[in-house]
Amino acid sequence: MLDRIKELLSNRETQQFIRFCIVGATCFLIDAAVYHIVLSFAPYLVALISGYIISFCFNYFLTVYWTFQTHSSVLNLVGIVGAHMFNLFVVRAGLLLLFVEGIGLSAGIAYWPMAVISAVTNYLVIRTVVKFTKKRKEE
Repeated sequence: MLDRIKELLSNRETQQFIRFCIVGATCFLIDAAVYHIVLSFAPYLVALISGYIISFCFNYFLTVYWTFQTHSSVLNLVGIVGAHMFNLFVVRAGLLLLFVEGIGLSAGIAYWPMAVISAVTNYLVIRTVVKFTKKRKEE
């Protein structure tokens, strides 16, 4: 059993996923803190954008250099920014609007299920973008 755990933890994709979770948790805390602070004096969509942009600045560098251990390039930057903008304006804003306007949750409560769902979609999209840009660089 212990050998299986060691083997699993030595797997490159497992290590990437663990690093992604650590970066994600750190940036999530930044995003949540900014969102709730800004929410106290601004509309929830302004709070959403504010928190996301600030956490994205940390997220980009940590994701590129530590999580996926690659180098930044224009293609990489455009892909990751595009993926994050999709996540922000389609997934996160869409879910927040659905939860607040559609279901009637408060903006403070609606943040939490929106954040969990968007974290999963964000990982899948960012991982795809990083793999694609890395593959294109190698060609």
